[in-house]
Amino acid sequence: MIKFLPIIFLVFSCSTPKEVVEDNSFSVFYKNDYGGNEKPSHVLIQDNESYIKLIESLKIDETEFSKFLTVDFKKKNVLVLYQGQKNTGGYAIDIESISKVNNTIHVKKKEITPKKGDLVTTALTSPFCIALIPKGNTIIIE
Repeated sequence: MIKFLPIIFLVFSCSTPKEVVEDNSFSVFYKNDYGGNEKPSHVLIQDNESYIKLIESLKIDETEFSKFLTVDFKKKNVLVLYQGQKNTGGYAIDIESISKVNNTIHVKKKEITPKKGDLVTTALTSPFCIALIPKGNTIIIE
């Protein structure tokens, strides 16, 4: 029985390593403090029709349209991160980093909050950001 122990250990200790790729090919191309969702959430857009609907739903000024890119949805997706409704200004949401593990995109978000004693506007805000990210089968927001 002792002779089989090393073989069993060898079988269980060998596994296929996960391919982790740090992917810095994302770009946040639009941020705003107003116009986001009331609840924290995210939306992954994978086609042009949904992207156009998003842009129309934002109700932004025509001068802002130049910030929106033409997206090749064969190579990239669009990710919208919503921070949710806040009672004051001083909040923001952004992407800190993105990595790809076996065709799963891991997005590390960065939420900014006002520090105690900061002077902020007294207004309801709903911060959000829109980013161009790599394609993947699934997305995980961390």
